Amino acid sequence: MLINSKLLQKITEKWPVKVLSVAAALVISIFYRMNTLETRFFSAPLRVISGEALVPVSSLTNAVRISLRGETDGIQQIMEDDIEAFIDISKYTAEGSYSVPVQIRKKGSALGIAPLEISVLPVEIHLDLEMKIIKNIPVFPILTGIIAQGYELGDHQIIPDTIIAEGPRRALEDIREFNTDIIDIDRRFENFSVRVNIINNNPLIVIHGDRMIEYRGIINRIVRGTQSRQQVNSNPVVTRDNETESVSVRGESAAGIRSRHIEDQQ
Repeated sequence: MLINSKLLQKITEKWPVKVLSVAAALVISIFYRMNTLETRFFSAPLRVISGEALVPVSSLTNAVRISLRGETDGIQQIMEDDIEAFIDISKYTAEGSYSVPVQIRKKGSALGIAPLEISVLPVEIHLDLEMKIIKNIPVFPILTGIIAQGYELGDHQIIPDTIIAEGPRRALEDIREFNTDIIDIDRRFENFSVRVNIINNNPLIVIHGDRMIEYRGIINRIVRGTQSRQQVNSNPVVTRDNETESVSVRGESAAGIRSRHIEDQQ
């Protein structure tokens, strides 16, 4: 008992000094370890998790800056694709302005690495959200050129002539039609069919399907001595056997041809 008492007395003697010494040693060890850690930077794509009701009304940054801090061997073996940055807007239910935090998810080679500190810039994304709507919108082909002399564009088909689009409420409400890439009809004298892209310059609006239409043109030969007149609003397109008068076509003609002449875009 006497020996144990002396041992305990020896251990507890000047114990505040001993505690401070141990604490100082821990602090020095931590600082040393911090000073030996390295930092690695790279950019990661920003993914948006959205719900069914709301969508952003403006384009968001497509990448964020990732910082990895850890031991050299550990952070160098992490593949960039295994650090995922995302924002989650699925929890919001009302239109308005929000500051949404950027979140980080580790996977694959980033799992089990220690020590590892991950930071991201920016730390949050400021955005406006609106209700997502779906709308049927007509498609108008864009035509350029003049049919071969002695022929006329008798009719055409647009398949499909309307498409389904979805996007922010105000942006989609402002769209009355979509146009196609330019279709060249210059000097054509026989029926033809082409597939062309639908032009959509708003990245916030999504067109369902493959975003293409098939345009089928019906070319008729004009019988000598007759005149064909297509009335478009108040502006006629007159085609004769020996001459052609060309004006901009806009709207739906008496023959049912619905199109835009390229001159309308200027």
